Amino acid sequence: MTDDAAAAVRPLSADRYDEFRRIVDYAFHPEEGPQRYDDDPERIADRYGAFVDDALVSVCGHYDLRATLRGEWVRLAGLAAVATPPEHRREGYVGALVADALERWRGEYPLSALWPFARSYYEQFGWATANTATTYTCPPEQLAFARGAADGRARPVEPDEWRALRSVHETAAAETTLALKRRSEAWWRERVLSEGGDDRPWAYVWERDGDVCGYLVYDFEDAGEGFENRRLAVDDMAAADHEARLGLLGFLADHDSQVTEIRFESDARTELLDLVDDPDAVDCGVETGPMVRVVDAVDALETCPYPADASADCTLAVTDETADWNDGVFDLAVADGEADCAPREADAETVDPDATLDVGTLSQLVVGYHDVATARRVGGLSVAEGSVADTLATLFPPERVYLRTFF
Repeated sequence: MTDDAAAAVRPLSADRYDEFRRIVDYAFHPEEGPQRYDDDPERIADRYGAFVDDALVSVCGHYDLRATLRGEWVRLAGLAAVATPPEHRREGYVGALVADALERWRGEYPLSALWPFARSYYEQFGWATANTATTYTCPPEQLAFARGAADGRARPVEPDEWRALRSVHETAAAETTLALKRRSEAWWRERVLSEGGDDRPWAYVWERDGDVCGYLVYDFEDAGEGFENRRLAVDDMAAADHEARLGLLGFLADHDSQVTEIRFESDARTELLDLVDDPDAVDCGVETGPMVRVVDAVDALETCPYPADASADCTLAVTDETADWNDGVFDLAVADGEADCAPREADAETVDPDATLDVGTLSQLVVGYHDVATARRVGGLSVAEGSVADTLATLFPPERVYLRTFF
């Protein structure tokens, strides 16, 4: 790789939009061929580019998001649309974009997230798996147990009702960590409901006593040869409570005259296999999802909500090959659910830390993807003695982590 300093990173002006889109489309949709672009649409993400002189050699997008973290809402920086034309690859330009992003986010965002094209690629920059997700594929009759199990009714909705969907989404989001809040109107209309697009999905809500308490956004697709082989694929699904979820599943079951398969995604804690008549008829696939990263260790450890009865006074040695401000020793004190954290500077090289871990493992502990025992077993956490592991386990209990919104 060449030196990252050879590329200057700066925000992209509107007149670079077509060039940005060409680079991104070539990276992620090359099968569609060269495209023509209309006027710059409403900007959901801020666009940045790496330049060598005036040549745009790599691009990315930054998202300003809000996400749940252990029951509270925090700012989350999203990194997306990272793309480099093939003639400029393997020159260190993505590294320049990442370093610039972390510098810009520092002090504003305790955490960042992305959806990787290759997990190992972003692990080198400090991101780590945020959560897993389970995809279920089953004949519609396997969801028949939910027919009539919930009060209410299903009805179709148009993009103008996006606020109702957002309300359900945010109610459901409160039950998980890293669920996103404050999807904008443009996000709902353009990203979720594809208003004005050629391939608009179908959208239904589950309504109870006049209130929307669940929704589905889905498409129909081929599941094999022949007209009779059709799949209903759910793109987005949320329910305010278990009864509303049953209503949605019963609605899906009523497509048995149209499809041979239903496919939808859920977090790993769903009880679907305990509800269906024949669990063997349900295919389950568990996959890793997005990745998460601590932007600034001090900020993240002080922002993280802790159990009210947790207390600690420990020293953590963190390694971070991308953000040097995280590469060092930190004193962490926790009492009454609040934390103070500070880097150890004067004697950092001589102190014996209570725990040592890489920034990816730290990120997973903060959000609760790994508990401490798992982080010691499969992650990068080592502790000086067992009592330290007990203390950390009290500080960082596991969470139901599920960032399901693609950006």
